[in-house]
Amino acid sequence: MEVFCKRQRCAFKQGKFGMKRFAILLGLLFSFQVTANCTYGGSIQTINFPMPSKILADDSIPAGTVLAVQTYGGNVSGMRTTSNCAATDVYAVEASPSVSPAPGVTGIQGKPVYETGIKGIGFQISDATTGNNYRPVPAEFGTVPIINGGTSKTEQITVWLIKTKDPIDTSIAGPILIDVTYRAGTPKQIQTKTRDALLLQVYLKLGAFNYRQTSCNISPGKSVINLPKIELSELIKAGKAMTAKKQAINLSINCPATSSGAKHIYWFNPITMSSSTTNGVLLNSVSPPIGAENVGFMIRDKDSNPIKFYNYKAYSFVSTATTQSINLTADYYITGSSPKPGKVNAIFEVIVQEE
Repeated sequence: MEVFCKRQRCAFKQGKFGMKRFAILLGLLFSFQVTANCTYGGSIQTINFPMPSKILADDSIPAGTVLAVQTYGGNVSGMRTTSNCAATDVYAVEASPSVSPAPGVTGIQGKPVYETGIKGIGFQISDATTGNNYRPVPAEFGTVPIINGGTSKTEQITVWLIKTKDPIDTSIAGPILIDVTYRAGTPKQIQTKTRDALLLQVYLKLGAFNYRQTSCNISPGKSVINLPKIELSELIKAGKAMTAKKQAINLSINCPATSSGAKHIYWFNPITMSSSTTNGVLLNSVSPPIGAENVGFMIRDKDSNPIKFYNYKAYSFVSTATTQSINLTADYYITGSSPKPGKVNAIFEVIVQEE
């Protein structure tokens, strides 16, 4: 497991009459398309979303690195949902001003990263209708068909700032203002940006940024943790308890003097799939028949509690010292009924961020 967008004139009277009638029917059809098919519940919510001001501009970190992250809960859970939508209805995530994907860069969960207007800094924002606090799903801007006749809601919105290239243009501090909207309804409702179809509106304020050239380092920076082989019978017998095959993951966090005394958060980002229902669980990235079926990993903290992926408030160094440590344990874990033997691999990373 690795820790890391010529007209033809009618000559006949009957034909002329027929064309008038056709024009009326066509007009009615267009009118019907503007009317909502979906049934809406909840209320339109609008949130202001400021991002952290401290950004790492170190050229040594690669594109795709998370530079900052922030969540907002509040009234998000009261946003609108839809039901009884027609098969032709659509769901849209849009930005104003419009945004484009950063070429060749992916971020959280391998999803697209979008340009912010500052060279070297992109962003992702979580979808408002899919995912949950265990596993938020980055939104993809554009329009897609509504699945299963409606849309649900999440409890919070997450925004990630992602490095897209070198060098980051530190001459632009911002703020950068981006209006993100989530809508569901007929294609005409989406095209005209009618408020009738609005579910949630997020006003992003990125910056103004305070760029830092150095930050804390994690060692080992990249490592492979090999768990000893385990018999399936032994794993089943252990149930949800730890097995004798568990392995320690000890990370040293070394920070420059300029960061001494500052508060840092650290969080766990699953590179491969994590459970959307259970804390600490990484799903197997190797498919059957080579990979084990319904077997993954459980990652626990120093107190043997399952870690919380995508949680940006649970873990911190309140007053950062020159050196501190993060101690974890990795173990096998049954993720479903009827587990079957095979290889088990997964990847996650630890990210340290100054507040």
